[in-house]
Amino acid sequence: MEAVKMFSVGDVVFYSTTGVCQVISIGEPALKGLPTHVDYYTLQPLSENHREMIYVPVDTKAFMRPAICDSQAQQYIDMVDDIQPQYPETRNPKVIQDFYSALINSYETPKLLQVIVSLTVKKREVHAKNKHLNQTQTTFLRRAQEMVYNELAYALGKSSREIADIIESKI
Repeated sequence: MEAVKMFSVGDVVFYSTTGVCQVISIGEPALKGLPTHVDYYTLQPLSENHREMIYVPVDTKAFMRPAICDSQAQQYIDMVDDIQPQYPETRNPKVIQDFYSALINSYETPKLLQVIVSLTVKKREVHAKNKHLNQTQTTFLRRAQEMVYNELAYALGKSSREIADIIESKI
C-alpha cells in the first residue's frame, strides 16, 4: 500500500527538527541502510544553520506543514506587541520543562512567539540583576528563536538576524 503524499516536489515545508526545507524529491533514496520499498521526502534545508539533506518517510509521524507565506509572517511579527509574558506558576523544574516543551512541540508560531517573549523578558530581568537564565530556559529560548526566526526570514526574504532584531525591538 502506497503512503499518501501530502507534499510535492518543490514545496517549501516546515519540518519539526530542522525548520524550513524544500522538497527536492520523493521516492526511494539510493542510500544504504534505509528500508527498501518505502518512499521518502528528500528535504533540502533552507536555513542558514543546516545544509545536510534530510530523508523523511512519506508516512512519517514527525511534524511537517507548509511553510508560512509573507503575509502570515508579517501578521506574526505584528502580534508580538500584544503578547504578554507567561510563566508556569511553580519553581518545580520538571513542571517548567513540561510547560515550555508543550509550547515548543506544538510547532505553532504564536506559541513559539509566547516562549520568545516570555523568556526574553525573563532574560532581561535576570540580566538586570547580573544573573543569567538557567540552562533549560536558555535552551528553550534558543530553540524557539531558531524555529521562528528562520521561518519568518524565509517568508519575508530577510536574514534570521534581521528578524531577531525586529522581534526583539518589539519586546
